Formats: sequence, structure tokens, C-alpha cells
Amino acid sequence: MIWKHFPLPRGSGTSDKLPRTDFMSQSALSRAIGRLEGELGVPLFDRVGRTVRLNRYGEIFRVRVEEAFKALDTGWSEITDAVDPNRGIVTMAFIPTIGPTLVPRLLREFRHTHANVRFQLSQGGAGSVVGMLLDGSVDLCLTAPDPRVPGVEWVPLWKEPMVLAVPDDHQLASSDTVKLADLAEVPVVTLKRGFGIRQITDELFEEVGVTPTIVFEAADVPTVRGLVAAGLGVAVLPASPDAHQVGLPVEVPISDVDTSRVVGVARVISRYMPAAAHAFLEHVRSTAETPRS
Repeated sequence: MIWKHFPLPRGSGTSDKLPRTDFMSQSALSRAIGRLEGELGVPLFDRVGRTVRLNRYGEIFRVRVEEAFKALDTGWSEITDAVDPNRGIVTMAFIPTIGPTLVPRLLREFRHTHANVRFQLSQGGAGSVVGMLLDGSVDLCLTAPDPRVPGVEWVPLWKEPMVLAVPDDHQLASSDTVKLADLAEVPVVTLKRGFGIRQITDELFEEVGVTPTIVFEAADVPTVRGLVAAGLGVAVLPASPDAHQVGLPVEVPISDVDTSRVVGVARVISRYMPAAAHAFLEHVRSTAETPRS
């Protein structure tokens, strides 16, 4: 076993302390590596002069060791966190469009009853936050639409309309409603692929049988809004709380297709979730379908 060669210091707990080598001398570390290589029957490092680096056998072993560390970390978390849902860390990722309003509200309300719980937050497009969930970087993610990934539970929470954002001097700006089917020749500004809004937009245009004339693919929603306001094109976006401010696009309801976007919370079903994360998940579920502030 690897622990025979790399003894643990007293007081070790989580796997970010396993194995500790900073308390070992260089000679002791070299002997430990040598014993490990002897037991495995293959060298793990290539030694060129004073340079030492993992070889292909070392890389294979490194992957398995990291998996073992994650398993140990899970075991430690299960024991220490399960007894106290009022402490610990909630790791969560979310899509940018819900960052300014929804996420702060959820955290503010939750911390009223769980003041000692800490949060580690990440942000990105739908593909990015689901990737963080799958690789174990976060316990939960708030995203739209349903990622439809095997082993991932996605619970729908909030529904919000998608509207057509147009420049204030556009011919559609004074319309009560607009049909996506009429936008075949209209320049469209959208997000890059990998964002949930882009996926929804593509699906909506496909539903009405239109191939949009995309003139620019942006990396964030504020850029899309700004380019629409500048007259570069129109865009399908979630309704903005600031839509009536001067200099922002006019938002027109879409009438020929259901453009509602549903934001949900996702987790990996088989993965252990700390008690604090469970408590936050239940809080999020309890506020489902409440108006966004």
C-alpha cells in the first residue's frame, strides 16, 4: 500500500493533506519512491540529470492515486459533514443570467437560518457548469435547459419568458408581438455554442422552420444586448429587469412558439452530497416557482 511508503502526519484529515511530503527529507522521499517502484516492479519517474518527471507508468499510477484521494476525501466529508448541516461548504456553479438577482436572493435567504455555511461559487455557460458538476468540482449547479445527462438529476424550478430584443429604432420595436417565423432574413446576434440560451434559441428557430442569419456570436449576454442596442441585429434573450432603461434594446413578446425558459437545479445522483449542500438543495426546491426578484 502507498501509505507504507508515505506515512501520514498526526492530525491528517481530508485528502488535501494526503500524502504529506513536505515533512519528509529529500533522502527519505527518494527512499520511499524507490521502495514504491520496487513493489510495483516498474520505474515511475524518468531521471535526466537533476530533472525528475513522471513517465507513462507514473502517469497511470498518478490517475489511480488521485481517485483514491477523492474516495478518502468523500469518506472524510461523509463523517464530518453529515452530523451538522449548519456548517460546511456548499460548492455550486450557475449560469451568468441568474447571477445578478436569483443567486444572491437564494444565498441571502438561506444564510438567515444557516449563517455558518460557506459557499464556493463558480459561473459559466450551461455546458461549463454541467462539466463542473460532472467532474466533481461542484455539488450543485443552477442551469437551463435540462442538460439531459445520464446519472444527473435536474429539477425544474423557475420559468421565465424569452423575448425578442430589438434596437429602439427597429421596425419591430413598436409591435405588440412578433413571430420568429418572420425573422428568416433579419440579422441575429446570439451567444456562442455551449451556452444554454444559444441551445434554446437554436431549438426555437428550428421549431418554426427558420435558419437564422447570425451576424455575431458573443461570449456573454451584456455584449449581446449592447450589440442589439447598437443596431447590429436582434436577439432572443431572457426578459431583462432593466429593459426600460435608455440605451437598452426594446423587448417584444414572441407569439408563435412557447419561448419559456426553465431554470433548474442539477446534481449527480450517485455522488455523496454534504449535509450543508443537501440543506441548500431543499431550500432551493422550496422556493421553486416563486417570482424572481
